[in-house]
Amino acid sequence: MIGILGLAVLMSACGGGGDSDTSNNGGNASTGPGTGATVQAPDAQIVAYLKFSNIDFVPGANGRPEGTWRWPGTPDRHIAVYLPTPAAGNATEADYANKVTTSVNLLNAKLSGLLVLDLTATRPASGNFIQVSYLTSWVPPGSTDYASYCANVATGPNTGSMIMPDASNGIFSAPVYVNLGNGRCNVTQDIVTHEFGHALGLANHFASFGDAPANAWTTAYFDVLATLYGNPPSTPVANIVVKRAKN
Repeated sequence: MIGILGLAVLMSACGGGGDSDTSNNGGNASTGPGTGATVQAPDAQIVAYLKFSNIDFVPGANGRPEGTWRWPGTPDRHIAVYLPTPAAGNATEADYANKVTTSVNLLNAKLSGLLVLDLTATRPASGNFIQVSYLTSWVPPGSTDYASYCANVATGPNTGSMIMPDASNGIFSAPVYVNLGNGRCNVTQDIVTHEFGHALGLANHFASFGDAPANAWTTAYFDVLATLYGNPPSTPVANIVVKRAKN
């Protein structure tokens, strides 16, 4: 029998790239949520996506109860995002840092009133946080499919071990790493925004979040996040109230 941690590692090995694979993927997708969303998914579809992507991920892991799992205490408790200062003269790190800033600003605007991501250039001394890491995306041993493993969210750098919920349906992994780039791929703005979805608690991909067709229900990614953070942790699927992201 595969343990919870082993299962998470195996699942994170699934390729991204915006294909039609609906398995769990802590990695990247070449198709992302974008910012020009105009097609709204029905409420029932938002609930179905949230159930598939979050609620159904490793049920019972670490003794967690049924329902949603996410960063606790929002919006009053902000989520720190540690963004290391790019090395002097390193254009790649500077590009990634700029894209992280853009994605964080976008998510803060879309999820206004539901959560706050706080960028900091100083690594927090205590508490859980998101850590951005440059050129540390995990590529499976023997793989040369660098584009499909261009970024991932994990428990550390250069690993495929996915983040997990804790016994209270908060975030067990500390810190949560957003690994950007492997030196052989193009980290796009959409990829960065996509990875923050994983860092916020979306595990399995769905249309507009890593799965084809990328443009189906183009608001779904943000609306699923809004619904996740608009309901308390441990909310069972039957009690989910759909929330919509800001336009």
